[in-house]
Amino acid sequence: MSRLLEPVVVALASLTAVATSLWLDLATTDAERATATTEAATSTALPGLLLAVASVVVLAARPGDTVGRLLGVVAVAWTLDGALYGWVAYSLAHDLPGTDFAFWFVARVGAFLLSGLVALLLLYPTGTLVPGRARRAAWAVLGAAVALPVMLLLAPDSVVFAAGEPVGSTELVRVPWSDATAEAMLRGGQVLTLGSIVGALALVWVRHRSAAAPERTQLRWLLWAGIICVLMVAAGATISVGGLVTTILLDLAVAALAVSVTIGLLRPGLGDVDALVAWTLTTAAIAAAVVAVDVLFLAAGTALLGDRLDERGATVVVLVLAVVVYGPLRTWLGGLVRRLLLGRRADRYGAVTGLAARLETTGTIDEQLPALAGAVAETFKVGHVRVEVVTPGGGLLSASHGRAPAEVQEIDIAYQGERVGRLALPVQGFRSMLSHRDQGLLVDLVRQAAVAIRARLLATELQESRERLVLGREDDRRRIRRDLHDGLGPALGGVALRLQAAGNAVDTDPERARELVGLARTEVSDALDDVRRLVHDLRPPALDDLGLEAAVRQQADRVRSEVDVTVSAVGTTGLPAAVEVAAYRIVAEALTNVVKHAGAERVDVRLEAGASGLDVTVADDGRGIGADVTAGVGLLSLRERAEELGGRCEVVCPDTGGTTVHAVLPYGRGTAPERSTP
Repeated sequence: MSRLLEPVVVALASLTAVATSLWLDLATTDAERATATTEAATSTALPGLLLAVASVVVLAARPGDTVGRLLGVVAVAWTLDGALYGWVAYSLAHDLPGTDFAFWFVARVGAFLLSGLVALLLLYPTGTLVPGRARRAAWAVLGAAVALPVMLLLAPDSVVFAAGEPVGSTELVRVPWSDATAEAMLRGGQVLTLGSIVGALALVWVRHRSAAAPERTQLRWLLWAGIICVLMVAAGATISVGGLVTTILLDLAVAALAVSVTIGLLRPGLGDVDALVAWTLTTAAIAAAVVAVDVLFLAAGTALLGDRLDERGATVVVLVLAVVVYGPLRTWLGGLVRRLLLGRRADRYGAVTGLAARLETTGTIDEQLPALAGAVAETFKVGHVRVEVVTPGGGLLSASHGRAPAEVQEIDIAYQGERVGRLALPVQGFRSMLSHRDQGLLVDLVRQAAVAIRARLLATELQESRERLVLGREDDRRRIRRDLHDGLGPALGGVALRLQAAGNAVDTDPERARELVGLARTEVSDALDDVRRLVHDLRPPALDDLGLEAAVRQQADRVRSEVDVTVSAVGTTGLPAAVEVAAYRIVAEALTNVVKHAGAERVDVRLEAGASGLDVTVADDGRGIGADVTAGVGLLSLRERAEELGGRCEVVCPDTGGTTVHAVLPYGRGTAPERSTP
């Protein structure tokens, strides 16, 4: 029950005051209101009822909320002000008591409603003043907000009512000062209180800059309400009419404030507030431009036509001009203002095709990334864009457009579930408020460009890999040629000469012949060792003699004196020769790195053949690889051996410690390991 006490009190008090205002309006004639110099009371109380609805909703959802309570106080005071405003005319006409108090409240206390709205700006959405050094400024703004109401309480009737008050004296206290001093103080209070609105809005901006993302969204709802209020005031000043139109504009402004505060406090993520703010600002700018064109068009038509045409002719000319000139002009002007404020984000097709054309005219990666950053900045009309693209090797390429602000928002760019880059945009400024549609366009733009850039990187890396393969192949050929020409060839030539000499000496000097044959046998044995070395470099014999699993176990035995190694293998028989060699070399290089650098106690080697490729994993419990360590020849050779087969090799350091080498070696089209049948 206590949970509903506050919203029930606010609702009953506000409804009672509004109902009283309505009854007083119906019971009071226009002549009686004219005598009391008042207007309809219901229109005065209605904005308070809108604020009361917001207060009731907020307090029902969040009992004891400071902002909700402040809304309730302002709402009740506003509706009470309206009821007392109606009572002034009714009581004067029927000579009833309470007229003096009602007139005093309306004339002297009603200005506190403006102070309440300033307090609402300062306390929203947390219910506390802005933290940090700006808190003193917030207290100063609150003091300025009550300057006018306090001066109204203290000023004499002769200053407050220049034409004289319609009832008795409303002076609460008599201050011994002259009318000139009181008037100066009253004017100073007006300046301070009106200036407090500007100060409160400035502090809202300060809070917005330092707020976290959820609170920033709440503040943007208040920003939208502030824009609506400014637009309603500007519209009222432009139209220059009073009465019903002014009342409607005021009600719209208060309704926007009540709705925005309620949504911001309870469900800030209900709608796309960034898109709403951008649309409101854009629409307001377009409306202002169109009104200016309307005025110029009307003035030009009046100046050109004057009284020279009759009414029918003038109507025809105006219609023709409106169709031929005015309609296209308004459309063009609206599009121009929208492009100046928000860029080309509304033209999705044009933005995508423009980016594609720009990328086609740029060649290298160093040119494409700046082109992408410039295209995003131009499309969304923002002052700074930074684009980062992850290279296939894990590196990062980046380019920036414009001067970097103090705070940026980062958006990840993903392709097929993998992050391929990141985009940074300014946080501040309404152009940086991206609607869901804008975010979709932005991601599409950058993902398209990032994929194209990454494809270029892959193509460049592929070309470099091919060049390395060709160079490596030629180096191997040169080495084999040198070994054959300089080593095996002369050795076999020497053997032939010794055998020839032994044949010549076999009859005359048998002992010498046997010695020469023995030397030839030794040289042949050395030549066979060279042949075995050459063959081993081409393909390890253990793979043919023992198979992949046994050959890997042999490599593990070689390092077991330094580290404990376990080997597990599944389905590794009948693999393609290139896959076996790559797996064998990767395991050998990884084990060598563990012994040299890891300081590990245990290493797990796992080989698992699947339907399309062989998974090779070498995981140790060593010290891992530091973030500042540059990849050496060994790590690069691991990646290159996997990439030669169209696979991949990753070297990572998990959070649990150690280093894990994981390679995926595909079998290629139409190839799969042989499976033995029982």
